[in-house]
Amino acid sequence: MFVLCGNGAGRADLVARCQGLTNVRFLDLQPAERLPDLLATADIHLLPQRADAADLVMPSKLTGMLASARAVVATAHTGTELANVVQTCGLVVPPEDPAALAQAIHTLALDAALRERLGAAGFAYTQAHLDREAVLQRFEADVEQLICSMPPI
Repeated sequence: MFVLCGNGAGRADLVARCQGLTNVRFLDLQPAERLPDLLATADIHLLPQRADAADLVMPSKLTGMLASARAVVATAHTGTELANVVQTCGLVVPPEDPAALAQAIHTLALDAALRERLGAAGFAYTQAHLDREAVLQRFEADVEQLICSMPPI
């Protein structure tokens, strides 16, 4: 079952293309307070990125996907920050390669143990790198190091 959530500009086209498919559901954009529950219902999260956008910014939706402890399939070029993060907790395929994306989904759909292992790695990544306390501790350590490295006034 594929669940697509949101009301973006491409929704009407997607709805039209999926007409008659019984394994595709569309949901409106959900309130922020429902996001954790929504993300936790998935077995696999898909993060398709256009080839020219894969390293412009880290997609904000990735944080919630990783925190849900579910495996992620992302499209990104090797060596981009997105690919570097996702390869530790999901599968990365080249952008705009539908066959590779389908194969990655198929691989994860058939291997519950792999999905669980990758999901746990994603959750661990969020705790180590994205958790508020972890971020603040790193910031504090960086500021302290900067202050200690400054010459006396």
